This record gives sequence, structure tokens and C-alpha cells, in this order.
Amino acid sequence: MTSSDGVRASLKRLARVGHVVWIVLVYVVLLAPIAVLILASFDDGSFFRFPPQHFSWRWYQAAASSREYRSALGTSSLVALLSAAIAVTSGSLAAYTLVRHQPRGAKIIEAILLAPLVLPLIVWSIALLQIYSVLGLSGTLTGLVLAHTVITLPYAVRIMHATFERIDPTLEAAAVSLGARPFDVARRVIIPLALPGLLTSTAFAVLVSFNDVIVSALIAGGRWMTFPVRVYSQLRGQGVDPITLAIGAGITAIIVVAAVAGELTMKWSRQV
Repeated sequence: MTSSDGVRASLKRLARVGHVVWIVLVYVVLLAPIAVLILASFDDGSFFRFPPQHFSWRWYQAAASSREYRSALGTSSLVALLSAAIAVTSGSLAAYTLVRHQPRGAKIIEAILLAPLVLPLIVWSIALLQIYSVLGLSGTLTGLVLAHTVITLPYAVRIMHATFERIDPTLEAAAVSLGARPFDVARRVIIPLALPGLLTSTAFAVLVSFNDVIVSALIAGGRWMTFPVRVYSQLRGQGVDPITLAIGAGITAIIVVAAVAGELTMKWSRQV
């Protein structure tokens, strides 16, 4: 082994060590705030304090009995589920049409469907607010669900587009050749094969809707205040509320468990 070979081997080992260190640093930066949030939520102090001094379930009990936060969580959950259902249904139909039938101007149609991903939400929300004021939808549940449907639709379209591209069209043709009606083809062939993509797009749509602040703050009004807007208002007015930490820690735990389970069972990262 020559000296140059030894130098190259040392450089490769150094590169591997540097790569591992870089990955660890990235994970620390990403996960440290979550760890601080969860640990601080178990402190019994009346204000944000880290590290926690005394372990307590005090703020989780307060969160469970808080009418304002329960109402905000209920509103966010309702809006997220309704908008996700509409977005995934319409997005799946649009994606199937683009993949299987490839209509004229398919690329333009796809670009329009994905446009909310690149449009500034604050500008779009202000414009939508003006339209809602004319239609009488400002501060209504219907207006809020429709707005959230628009911002979650691109995720459903993109994921389902990739899903349908991976499904062999000859399977559908075989079912038709055996006498299956279109409804039966969809129920027995397409939906079972597209189920991982449907679940993944639903999860993304729910998370995007639930976490939205900009659109909800402008469209919702006082009656339909969502949880992120409630938290933002609390932070602006009174600072960090321990109840917010407790609820945030609970939501984070649910999201982490759902993400890990989805990745292990359905490989969510491959659906995007």
C-alpha cells in the first residue's frame, strides 16, 4: 500500500465521519425544539421554564378543561377532515384523468392545480377575503373549508398523480375485458391499488390544513378560530402559555407516531 493510497483511505474515513457528524447536527437542530417543548410541558411552573424543575401533569389537566382550547382544537379537526376529504376526492379524480386520459393541455391543467404551492398565501388570502365579502362567506365554516381545500389540493394531486403512474393500466383493461363495469373496476382494482397513496395524501392534507395560520387568520373570523390561530393570538397577547405547550406536545406526539407508523407500514416517503 503506497502513501497515496493511505492518504486516500484517510480522506474517505474523514469524509464518512464528517457525513455522520453533519447528519447528527441536522437531526439535533430539527429535534431539539420538539424535545424542549415536550419536556417543558411537564413542568409545574406558571410560565415557560426549561429545564423543568418539577414533573407534573398540571398543564395537561388544564388543557383538558380549557373550553377555548377544546373549541379551537375541535374547529381545526373539523376543518382539516372536511377539507382533506374534498381535496383528496377531487384531487384523485383530477390526477386519474391527467394520467390515464392525458387531455389536451394536461401540463397546463396540472400547473394550475399545483399553483397554490408557489403563490404567496398572504396575497391569495387577502384576495379571497374580498371575494368572500361579496359572496357572504366571510367568517363562515363553508368559506374556511373551501379555502383549506384549495391549499391542500396540490398535495393530493401530486401524490395521487405519482400513485396512478405506478399502477399498471393493463390491470384495469383486464377487468373491463372480463365484463366489469366502471364502478366495479374502481372499487375492486383502482382503489385497492391506490390505497397507500390515498392514505398518504389524506395525511398530508390533514396536516397542512391543521397547521395553517395565514389563511385561517384572515378567513375564519372569531367564531371559527382554529387552534394555530388561537395559539398565535395567545403568544401575541400573553406570551408562551403552558397550556399551549401541553397541547402542542400532545399533538406532536400524535404526529410523530402517525408518521413513523405510516412510514413503516406504507412507505409514505415514497408516495411523494
